[in-house]
Amino acid sequence: MPDGQLLAQDRVLLLLALVPYLREHGPTPVTELATAFGVREGLVRDLVRFLGTAGVPGETLSYQDEDLFDIDWDALEQDDVVSLTRIVAVDDAPRFAPAETAALLAGLHALIPVLPAVDAEAARGAAAKLSRALDAAGHAAPTVTADPGDPQLPLVVQAIEEGAGLAFAYRDAAGTRSSRTADPISLTQAADVWYLRAHCRDRGAERTFRIDQMDGVRIVAGEPRPEAASAPPEPAGAVPLVARVAPSALARLRGFAPEVLAEEPDGRLRVAIEVWHPGAVSRLVRILPGEIEILAPESARDTVRDWAERTLAAYDD
Repeated sequence: MPDGQLLAQDRVLLLLALVPYLREHGPTPVTELATAFGVREGLVRDLVRFLGTAGVPGETLSYQDEDLFDIDWDALEQDDVVSLTRIVAVDDAPRFAPAETAALLAGLHALIPVLPAVDAEAARGAAAKLSRALDAAGHAAPTVTADPGDPQLPLVVQAIEEGAGLAFAYRDAAGTRSSRTADPISLTQAADVWYLRAHCRDRGAERTFRIDQMDGVRIVAGEPRPEAASAPPEPAGAVPLVARVAPSALARLRGFAPEVLAEEPDGRLRVAIEVWHPGAVSRLVRILPGEIEILAPESARDTVRDWAERTLAAYDD
């Protein structure tokens, strides 16, 4: 790329690459550097001259002589050779503060239950090294107590990494059990609950599954996902809902995998909720009395209306 087309960030990257190259190769002719990095010799000279004025602020937060890179100026001017005589910052090995190390340890312990066996073993080894480093520095390593991990999580992670499918039995929010085969898309966690977003082959659409409501998880061979046009129709019992709820209600809707669609002017949220049984619609209203309004589909609104009328009739004189 011509030098005139090099952006400022490209010049910075080139400058940063020059330092380790010179450390490894020692005094190097400008012509060799230009060839190695694919730029003109004049740019190399310009960058090297700039390097002689660069560095890091020292303890006084000002640039003193010992805080700057230095080069053999005579070698550059007379022999066109670049030789670094002082290197700053690059030799300083970065170290984590004790609090940062403790945070890394906690993160590793949280990840271990999710990782496949080989990766989990590597994470345990890294955690052990960090613990020893803290002990050697005179700081007590934190004791992290984690809940037993769901043994199905590593299988889900493995399927995502390999692009494979999963077969499992699923118990939905209404308690109905069904057999599913799905292609995993992502794994997320909200509070203490893990959710799998996947393309359900049985429903021909994306669905969200709670890991703790999945049983008998096994990896199956991947298959091409059906096109939306050829996807089978939703079964009669599957009711995708759109509702308006108070923000404080989201926590109580976790089991229904709510997806926030928009925020209303009054602060309430419009959410999409996957409910697998019509009877669960009235259950939602009972869970959130006065905090939820079913917007669509109309059949779900009719279900709520009928339930409310029957309930009110029970109190008639």
